[in-house]
Order: sequence, then structure tokens, then C-alpha cells
Amino acid sequence: MEKTRKATSGTGSTPVPQAIDFERYVPTVVSRLSMKLRASAKDYFQDSYGITLLDWRIMSFIAAEGPSSAYDIWTLGTLDKAAVSRALRILAERGLIAIRNDRKSARRRSTVALTKAGRQLHDRSFDEIVLRHQRLVGGLTREQIDAFIWTAQHLEGRIALMAKDTEPPLSTFKPTKAAFSDEVK
Repeated sequence: MEKTRKATSGTGSTPVPQAIDFERYVPTVVSRLSMKLRASAKDYFQDSYGITLLDWRIMSFIAAEGPSSAYDIWTLGTLDKAAVSRALRILAERGLIAIRNDRKSARRRSTVALTKAGRQLHDRSFDEIVLRHQRLVGGLTREQIDAFIWTAQHLEGRIALMAKDTEPPLSTFKPTKAAFSDEVK
């Protein structure tokens, strides 16, 4: 079955070429939001605390979950394994974390914990991080924020389904608009 990129015009059967409307195409909307959030956070953490966004994510993960293995940090924190390994080394050199061999681990894993300096840096940034979040979601109700989080989790769970030919339920929403029609010959 051949798929077409053409829709019919409102006047009958004349096909109207279609294009993706990037203002309504969910992957682009999410990507744009993510890029802007990362850029803002990158500048904030570097300028305010001399650390990277990844450093802060690692430190905040440990503050929330307690001493953790590097494996837990990159898997549960959904972070890049190689980047976490490099960041852990730098954070340890700066005295913000301590890495110790976990004698109880059959896989010879290490445990990563915040040092006193790391805890102080985390605690010093905490109130501002919460305030930045409040500024971001300002104007939204708790129900809207919960709906956004539910929607993001729903979409994340459906990413694997994007590659399948058919997988109910499919949406009837199409992120399209009329294509630009000035073709070069």
C-alpha cells in the first residue's frame, strides 16, 4: 500500500501537496524545548557554580538517591555512560564526590557519594533550582503540569511503536500543512 503526501483541497479532488508543520510536529516541539532548557541550564550552572549541567544532574541524583553506583547514575538518571564516567572523574578530582569500591558488589562496582563540599554545593544551589522550575511552569495549574508529565511519559512509552507499520491506537492528528508551492524548475 503506497502512502501519499497529498491531501485533497476543500473544493474537491485536487491534491494539495503536504509538508510537516514543525510548529505542531511533536518530536520537533519537544526537541526545541529540550535544547532551550539545556542551553539555559548549561549557562546557569557554569556561570553560577562553575559546574556543568551533567555535573549537577549527577550530584542531584546522588543527593536524592544516596550513594549510588555509576551504573545506577547513568541508567536510572538516563544519562550517557561515557559522559558520566568522565564527569565522575572530574567531580572526584574537584573533591565534590568520593568514589569507593563496593566490597559487597559481585560485579566490583564502585559507590559514588557526595563529599561535604559536594553536599554544600548541592544545598547552595537547591533553592535557586526550585525557583527556576517555578518560573518555568509559572502560569500553569498543577493539573496542567500533571497532564504535561503524563503526556511526556506516554510519548516516551510509545517511541518504540513509531517504527511499526500498524500499532493501534493510532492518532488521527496529522502535523501537516500545505507545502510551499513555488518550485524551482
